[in-house]
Amino acid sequence: FVELKQTYLLALVELSEAQAGWLRAQVRGAEEPVDLWLLRAPMYAALSGADPERRRRRQMLRRGLDTVFADNEPPSAFTAF
Repeated sequence: FVELKQTYLLALVELSEAQAGWLRAQVRGAEEPVDLWLLRAPMYAALSGADPERRRRRQMLRRGLDTVFADNEPPSAFTAF
């Protein structure tokens, strides 16, 4: 959980206080992993754009989320029509 918080904060490091101040406060105040999960949409919005650095930070965020919220469900027997 602490590593995921650090990943969130690292992803925001290049953004100005005006762009990411609220998000930084929310990340620092997060008490459970689900608190960070709920912040993923505003995080991706703050990191939007085609800039390679922002793309790298979005990828870093996805990888961090995957470490805590991995898709461990077994494959379903259902298939699309």
